[in-house]
Amino acid sequence: MPPAPTQPSPRGATRLWPGEGLLWSWGSWHPGEVRTVQCAHTRLAAVGQCLADEVTMRHDLRRATQDGRWERLTRWPGAYLLILLHDDGHLTAYTDPAGQFPLYYGRHGHSTVLSTRARSAATLSGVTDGPDTTAIAAHIVCPAVPELTEGRTAFDGIRRLGGGQALRVAPSGALTHWTYEDLTPDPGTRFEDSAAQLRSALTRAVTLRTAGAARITSDFSGGLDSTSLAFLAARTTSHPPLDTFVYHHPDAPAGDLGHATAYAEQAPSIQLAVTRGSEDSLPYSGLSERVRADQPDPAAVIGARQWLRLDHIARGGPGIHLTGEGGDALLAAPPSYLGDIAATAGLRRLVGDARALARIRQLSPVDVVLRARRLARTPLRQSMIELAARFDEPMDNPPRWVDAVAWWPSPGPETAWLTTRTRRYLAELALERARSAGPACSSPHATPGTRAVLCELRTSAAVQAQFTATAREFGIWPHAPFLDSEVVRACSRLPLPHRIDPFTAKPLLAAALTGLVPDPVLRRRTKGDYAAENYRGVRRSADQIKTRLLRSPLADLGIVEPSRVIASVERAVAGLPVPFPALNRLLGADLWLTAGDSGQERP
Repeated sequence: MPPAPTQPSPRGATRLWPGEGLLWSWGSWHPGEVRTVQCAHTRLAAVGQCLADEVTMRHDLRRATQDGRWERLTRWPGAYLLILLHDDGHLTAYTDPAGQFPLYYGRHGHSTVLSTRARSAATLSGVTDGPDTTAIAAHIVCPAVPELTEGRTAFDGIRRLGGGQALRVAPSGALTHWTYEDLTPDPGTRFEDSAAQLRSALTRAVTLRTAGAARITSDFSGGLDSTSLAFLAARTTSHPPLDTFVYHHPDAPAGDLGHATAYAEQAPSIQLAVTRGSEDSLPYSGLSERVRADQPDPAAVIGARQWLRLDHIARGGPGIHLTGEGGDALLAAPPSYLGDIAATAGLRRLVGDARALARIRQLSPVDVVLRARRLARTPLRQSMIELAARFDEPMDNPPRWVDAVAWWPSPGPETAWLTTRTRRYLAELALERARSAGPACSSPHATPGTRAVLCELRTSAAVQAQFTATAREFGIWPHAPFLDSEVVRACSRLPLPHRIDPFTAKPLLAAALTGLVPDPVLRRRTKGDYAAENYRGVRRSADQIKTRLLRSPLADLGIVEPSRVIASVERAVAGLPVPFPALNRLLGADLWLTAGDSGQERP
């Protein structure tokens, strides 16, 4: 969507509004994925999953045009990117709070080019500088520290407007950027109020989707998040029973099937189908196939599993598919929340939580308490300085759970995969961020726990966005109600120490859905574990992985030393601990660089 009158339209594009030549749409969209309304002086486009009715959209747009309170337009149900084109030539964009529907932008001469795809923004901008090697390196080894490369993408010269952010483009091309939704907790919020708000927001999110869907399906892993959504959907769907799906590999079980089967038997309105994995669906199978990622995608290594799942779902026809993505980010406890407890809740609460968590993980409660108290006294800029030192001296062993009682988990042995030059760049960047850290870093709301939750939320939003892109050619439209703006706000408003209880799995969700979802679902404390599939898959595909690494453009760009990565692959083949998430990010970046984007372009 390039706001540049002199920029030629993309091939196959159509104007978003007849006679208006700044905004264009092209490619394959689901019905209702792009919605437009306009009034006397403003045109509006909502891209994503805007669930408001058209009467409300028109009414609120007229009011905003009159009083200038544009941010009220971000309060509609659902999750969406909002683009406003004003008669005076200004364009304003608002992303959803979670960041599931970002906007990418760059320069084309004196004009600004905008797109919902980074690759399209790069193409329309005429970017010729190639990939941003620093952003790619940071993505591989320290994705939990987005402050290092804030706003940068894998394309050098293309920026990303992330969750809760806004951008205004003047007719001259000048840009104004700000955060309109920082998801700051409200210290005065009560647990009971947040539970009621979450119950209302989640049920509304599901009801609005099931009401108009010709076909609706759902994941049903037996875990709290997707299973709860399925029970909510089964209550409101107009075409019972609800088709639900659980993935199971018989030779490497993740532990979900038994739970899913038991829960489905409690509800005649739920029909459970099992997607059975095989050797061909293991991680790392067919790495060179079906790569359509707009940005480096860690999930590319499980592409065979995703295609198997989507093919199974699509056999019943196109439709909306519910996933539980975002539930863990909003409702589970990052280890760093103990720093928030140490700073605000007192020693008694800290000792109780630390003792419970240490017992589960067979750790020393004293060590956990000491780390939490140290974290409560450590400013963000000091952690940036320590991060720089980690780049200079990579860890020999994978970090433990207790090592994440920090502003972010320290980069592990994967740091040694990077070339010395790249590690030096990242260290210098961390020191630069430490020097420029302003008063916001010492804000009482910028706590280690709330920051970690926000980072996890952004990651979940990116995962869901890529899964949606993958599902497009199957005619399946994945929706993640936990990433809806109302749901995100309901959870984020409650301070983290009140949201977490080490003795209860996701207490806020359990309180919100009691009576709507069976108690055994809300009491499950375990999650599916796919480690066995990872090891089985890496053994099966080790030779192909090594061959790919030896000719990887990541080496040509001076980002990694292939021999060091291969050594980690060999450790995995031997069944030894390896940083699988980092390996997946690295291979996702390699696939992105080698395969490009063979999918259809979208705006």
